[in-house]
Amino acid sequence: MRIGVSNDNYPEKRTIIVDSGVEYVNYKNKNLYYYLNLFNQKVLKKRKNFLFKPVIQLRQPDVDIFHLFNEVALTDRKWVATFETELPRILPPPSGNKSENISELKKLFPALAAGNCVALIALSGAAYRMEQKLFRCSPEVSDAILNKMVVVHPPQKLYVQQREPRANAQPVHFVFVGNEFYRKGGGEVVRAFEQLLTEGKIQPDQVKVTLIGDLEKRHNYALGKHQDDPQFSTATEAAIAGHSIFDHVKFMPNEQVLSLLQKADVGLLPTWAETYGFSVLEMQSCGCPVITTNVRALPEINPLEAGWQISHELNDDLEYSVLSGLDRDKLRQQTVKQLKELILDIVSQPEQITLKANAAIERIRIEHDVEAYQAKLRTLYNQ
Repeated sequence: MRIGVSNDNYPEKRTIIVDSGVEYVNYKNKNLYYYLNLFNQKVLKKRKNFLFKPVIQLRQPDVDIFHLFNEVALTDRKWVATFETELPRILPPPSGNKSENISELKKLFPALAAGNCVALIALSGAAYRMEQKLFRCSPEVSDAILNKMVVVHPPQKLYVQQREPRANAQPVHFVFVGNEFYRKGGGEVVRAFEQLLTEGKIQPDQVKVTLIGDLEKRHNYALGKHQDDPQFSTATEAAIAGHSIFDHVKFMPNEQVLSLLQKADVGLLPTWAETYGFSVLEMQSCGCPVITTNVRALPEINPLEAGWQISHELNDDLEYSVLSGLDRDKLRQQTVKQLKELILDIVSQPEQITLKANAAIERIRIEHDVEAYQAKLRTLYNQ
């Protein structure tokens, strides 16, 4: 079987290019919208279009079906799409009000309803719910589109088969991984540990915290117009430099990260916003249970038997609403408070780490099995 893809970036490699028994044909340089996007973004300063249209319609198909990520295909050929938020995908306008996109979205609904679109794969139940919400405004096509939808969580290779009991005399090793350091919750991680040290609730020899991420990535899209003042990042960097428990590196190759996680105790992802959470799967597959927030798909992939959750009130899109600096600060305080409580509980009862680690390994084995995922895709392709 030959599958056409529009790119071979990380999302495609995690969700589409996953089967050695399939031949993948990269249509990136044959996609009309690849060139239109280059022109629109660089010259006209317009936002990206998440569309795919082959530049040349070949008489003899060189692929059996197209499989796209977050894109709508404008073609008469068979296609499927995997999406993490909504499909069609249109970036929010400058006002941030997504309802302004409705008329533009509706123009693309017929492509999803057409017979050659054979399946729409939601990465999570959260994405499925958001897609249902999108089509409430168009009952004339909603049945045709929603009947094609299926939730298929991505595959994940297991790196350890079982986590052995840890030596309780060793400090509990926490690991944070997030290139977008502040959006992923790195600032809150540092503040929580710093406060626990200052308050004397933990001692420096009880914990070790590895921070992997770019401290210069200060913009947090979840905060919208209410970004942090520079003092927040300055205080965060001073705390990292001032406490011996922190070991910060800007970047670490993925293979080294995976090796580190197999030796660490607890992963950290107290993120402000997340479309899915691939890093959670990687941590779990290494036998490293994770502390996450409850946005979007995270409760689906990090249930309490396999990890820990920081819980906040969510809006209708299963996200945090940050409508003011006060909202931002309140959410941060609540995140830090819950994070401190979880850290103290883990340090005082480290035996739970092994129990959750093995539960995390088992859920990866059952719910993210690579061969089962490949079989599901083949079934969808052959409809």
